[in-house]
Amino acid sequence: MIFRRARLGIFVFLLAVLMGVSTSYFYVPTMFGDTVYPLMYEDYIKKYSELYEVDPALVAAVIFQESRFNPRAVSPKGAQGLMQFMPGTAATMAKEVGRTNYDIFDPETSVQFGAAHIRDLLVKYNGDIDAALAGYNAGTGNADKWVRQGILGNIPFRETNNYVKKVKNYQTVYATMYAEQLGIRNPVALAKADETNQVRGFIWSQIFSNVLGYFGTNQ
Repeated sequence: MIFRRARLGIFVFLLAVLMGVSTSYFYVPTMFGDTVYPLMYEDYIKKYSELYEVDPALVAAVIFQESRFNPRAVSPKGAQGLMQFMPGTAATMAKEVGRTNYDIFDPETSVQFGAAHIRDLLVKYNGDIDAALAGYNAGTGNADKWVRQGILGNIPFRETNNYVKKVKNYQTVYATMYAEQLGIRNPVALAKADETNQVRGFIWSQIFSNVLGYFGTNQ
């Protein structure tokens, strides 16, 4: 009990210090970024985002949602790699980009296929990020139906509905926190954030949730 109170006291102290520093938000990447919103393979993300003309923050956001930057990730359904491609989709992307031999667990390969696939989806849906993300998660057949029905804002698949919202939030976070690393100018505008303060609030809420989770699970 004493140890638990001591941890809580340390957390409250740190929280007070951070809240008291008006500019602390801008130091989030160096203070907490590695644990809350990590960024890896930024060179590949920049390279292929530029090649396929997609927002690098969106590519990073999809990677974070799909695998948390784990290149060896495999889903229960069989999706593989950083950007979680099913074998059939990976084969299609390999053909599209002119790759005959590839390893979907290779980070650069996964990022290349992922950036190209996101580009294809954005082109298909005339730049509509919601439709593109719905297609990435649930397939273009479902996304086409939801577009026709005009229900992208209320997708009947809870998983996909949450997926779209989360990735768009993460896009804002990555564009704001890692603008320099990802080569982004005017990051908030690129990420289509409603208000700068909302971006800050979202990031800090995730950080505090993470820290509280740590204190709650390490008894």
